[in-house]
Amino acid sequence: MVVKVQEVPEDIDEEYSDGHSDNESTSSEDSGSSGEPESLSERLAALRDIIPEETRDSITNNVSSLMNFGLKSARFLGNVFWVLTTSAMILIMPLALELEREHQIIQLENEQKALMSGQSSNPYGQLPGQLPGQLPGQLPGQLPGQVSPLGTSRQPQHNDSGQ
Repeated sequence: MVVKVQEVPEDIDEEYSDGHSDNESTSSEDSGSSGEPESLSERLAALRDIIPEETRDSITNNVSSLMNFGLKSARFLGNVFWVLTTSAMILIMPLALELEREHQIIQLENEQKALMSGQSSNPYGQLPGQLPGQLPGQLPGQLPGQVSPLGTSRQPQHNDSGQ
C-alpha cells in the first residue's frame, strides 16, 4: 500500500466546505489551544487516539508486569538483607566479643608475668623518667659505680646507728 501526499491549495478547501464557514472550523480547533505550547501530558493524551487499543493494552501489561517484578525483587532482596544482617548480629557478634575478651585476658596475663619477673611494662625496658642506658637509681650523667655529687654511691648504705 502506497500513500501519496498532495498539497491542497486553500481556495479548493473553501469550495468543499459544504456550508461550513472557515470561522466555525477554526474556532473549534482553536478552543483547545490558547496559543500556549502543549504540555507533555496533553501530547501523551493525544497519542491515545493515534496508537491502537491493542497496542496500548500490550504496553500497559508489559509495564505493569515489569513494575510488579521490580517490586517483588526489591522485597525479596530486602528480606535477604534482613536475614543476613540479623544472623550476623546473632551469631558473629558474640564470637567477636568473646575473642576480644580473650585477647584482653591474655594481655593482662602477659603484663602480670612481666611485673612478676621484674620487667617493666615499658617496651624499651626502662622505668618511667629513666633515660636510655641509665640504670635504676643512677643519676643522669653518672657512670656506673661512680659516686654521686652528693657523696652517695649507687650501692645503698646501711645505717648502723640504730643498733
